[in-house]
This record gives sequence, structure tokens and C-alpha cells, in this order.
Amino acid sequence: MLDSLLHNCKTAWSEVKDNKKHPFRFFYLATIGNDGRPSLRTVVLRDFDSETLFFSIFTDLRSKKVKELGQDSRAQFLFYDAKKMLQVTVNVSLVESINNDLIYKSIPEQSKKDYATKMGPGSEISSPGKVEYDFSKGYFTQLVFKAETIEYLQLKRPNHIRAFFTSETNWEGTFLIP
Repeated sequence: MLDSLLHNCKTAWSEVKDNKKHPFRFFYLATIGNDGRPSLRTVVLRDFDSETLFFSIFTDLRSKKVKELGQDSRAQFLFYDAKKMLQVTVNVSLVESINNDLIYKSIPEQSKKDYATKMGPGSEISSPGKVEYDFSKGYFTQLVFKAETIEYLQLKRPNHIRAFFTSETNWEGTFLIP
């Protein structure tokens, strides 16, 4: 049963790329801020490799998350499927930051502006209509994370199911009390 739980997670993450309505498409990324406090935000899963357990997201190179990950590569993901009452927490480490022009050129034109603001993300502006763009500079980056641990929790009757998997044991799982 443990193998099937991990397999189901891998299958779900693999399906996200082709299913924009998949509940794991949008998930939460927590990093460690400069002040030692957690910093949490919603991100989009862009790619997943089921063999290496590498996850990819896209972001602006000037974002707060990039700065925080530059100081501490450890992070945590939280995925949630409300219909299945399933929560999956993944401890990860950033392994690579890639400025990939091929990926950037392949994204829809409207999305390119998310990585082309003149001022960096989080900069103060007088109103939402005052955002200016500079498409001559590329701030697009792909962040690649490697899973280190996975914790699975499904709330169901008669018994909730909680399991823990770690790379240290080659992803052999163990059940936990929910």
C-alpha cells in the first residue's frame, strides 16, 4: 500500500503539465526569510520528473523567493486536493536556477510580461495601472527543486492515512499516526 501512495503522488504531479485544472497545479512554496521567519506564497508547478523527483516552477529572477533561496536552498511545498481530502508536504532543496530563453519564448505572450516589469516584484507603485515593462531585459528563470522527504496525509473514514517517505531510505515509506 505504501508504494501505491507514493506512486499516486508521482502520477498526480506528472498529470499537472497536461491538466491545467489539476488540484496540484497551484501549490504553496515556503522559504526561510532573511529574518528566519517562514515566507509563504502560491506558485505553479511547471514540470515534474518522476524518476528524479525534481519539481520546476517559473519566477522572476528578482523575486523575494529567489533571494531567500540564494541564502538557504531548503524549502517546503504543500499540495492539497480538497475533493480527496489529501495533503502532501514535500521538503525540497533548490538544485538549479536556469535562465532558459527557449522556455521563455514558448510561453504565451501575455505571460511574458510577468517576467518583464521594469521594477522588481514587490516594488511599490501608486496604482495597479502604473506597472511598466521592459521586454529587452530577461528576468525569467526556472527554479528546479529536488525532493528530500514526502509526507502524505489523507483524511478519510474509517481511518485517516498518513505516511512518510525519504530519499535517505530510497523512498521506502512508513506509516505514521495521523
